[in-house]
Amino acid sequence: MPKKLLRKVRDFINTHDMLEPGDRVVVAVSGGPDSVCLLDILHELAPEYEITLIVAHFDHTLRPPEDQGETEFVQGLAHKYGYEFHTAKASPAIHSAKGSLEERAREQRYSFLEHVRRKTRANKIALGHQLDDQAETVLLRLLRGSGMQGLAGMRPVRDKVFIRPLLSVTREEILEYLGEKGLRWMEDSSNLSPNPMRNRIRLELHPLLKTYQPHVTEILARAADTLRLDNDFLEQFSAQWLEAHVVREEIGFLVLPIPPLLQLDPSVQRRVLRAAIKRFTGTLRRISLAHVSGVLEILKSPKPQSEQHLPNGMVIKKRYDRLILARKNARKQEPFQYHIEGPGCYYIDEINCCLEIQELTKAEAPPLHSSPWEAYFDAKRLSFPLTIRSYGPGDRMVPLGMKGRKKVHDLLVDNKVPLELRPMIPLIISKGEIAWVAGIRIGDSFKVTKLSRKILRLRLTGDIVRNFEVTQQ
Repeated sequence: MPKKLLRKVRDFINTHDMLEPGDRVVVAVSGGPDSVCLLDILHELAPEYEITLIVAHFDHTLRPPEDQGETEFVQGLAHKYGYEFHTAKASPAIHSAKGSLEERAREQRYSFLEHVRRKTRANKIALGHQLDDQAETVLLRLLRGSGMQGLAGMRPVRDKVFIRPLLSVTREEILEYLGEKGLRWMEDSSNLSPNPMRNRIRLELHPLLKTYQPHVTEILARAADTLRLDNDFLEQFSAQWLEAHVVREEIGFLVLPIPPLLQLDPSVQRRVLRAAIKRFTGTLRRISLAHVSGVLEILKSPKPQSEQHLPNGMVIKKRYDRLILARKNARKQEPFQYHIEGPGCYYIDEINCCLEIQELTKAEAPPLHSSPWEAYFDAKRLSFPLTIRSYGPGDRMVPLGMKGRKKVHDLLVDNKVPLELRPMIPLIISKGEIAWVAGIRIGDSFKVTKLSRKILRLRLTGDIVRNFEVTQQ
């Protein structure tokens, strides 16, 4: 049996390219049968693969009578095999009443393993999950309503760091291996508790399903493999679509076009959104199917502007035909007003922008404007002192090319200015009249004509320009 299991694990390692000569591997050893088997098998295979092993044990401090004994047992194993040993205790936060104990334990355990990997300059972390764990994971996620990605189960290799060499081996095979080699292990009393759902699946549901189908473990694992292959293809397609369609990406923003996104198959739409969220925040933790479905609902809604707040400090905004992933900004935009006595540069603190005013002759003015944030006015009509202030309800102007007055609000709507940017759009006022809604339109009575001799050039730079471009490009 030991040689047979070694061949089985070796084949699995090779199939998934888990190990290469020179790898330094942190082996997570809890002291239970799976991790003891993992350490022994990797010890047997280490000369063949030319790898170095480091033993790591994490004390969750959840079973004080047993924890110290487990730590000493694993330390003894490391000494027996001649391997470097690292251990740590969980922080008090693991006993917090907030959230899932299982999730807190997992986060601290993986953080510890990553710390050991960096400290020892290792490049792999080996975990002791086996075939029964895989089947039980699929059942657990099925009961929780997971989609294809969740039902694909645990990956043999994740992020090119975490490897699971025993994922093709059953619990029964592991116990037989340990028995034939005379290897001891520690029993975790918490595994006998029916309280966590995973334990109930292992102790009750999984054995019950075996009475219907003796090979249910292998069947569930094969189903996970099939789903993982299909899922990987769809994930790759979604990532390629995302890469080809990102309109703009920078710190604090990621912008996608909505029309082509809605033309995708619904299953791919969800995957693209998940890929965009992960690309923007670096994680999908705490992002549920309900969150993604909520985003799709606002995209399909006839409302031109709406938004969905998500965990991890993110908000997804629909702004006409653009989808914007952004960081939540708690700061409310304050109204502003400044008086301008003549040409020069003026900093508008509330919107982190600069207004530059320059006097030119008509010959010096270019025939074409290079940016909507640059405008030219007849210096006789646009006379100092000027006022630059934020837009307010009831503001009206006579836009260039029109005779009647129009609400500034309607101009902003017509030009698809996002709601959160409207308070940042500056208005230039001369003698009580709006001469320029910056970035949008100048007033008709302030335009440059054939009779104009001196011209004022106004140019805005700063946050409003950058933020507005994010939504328009």
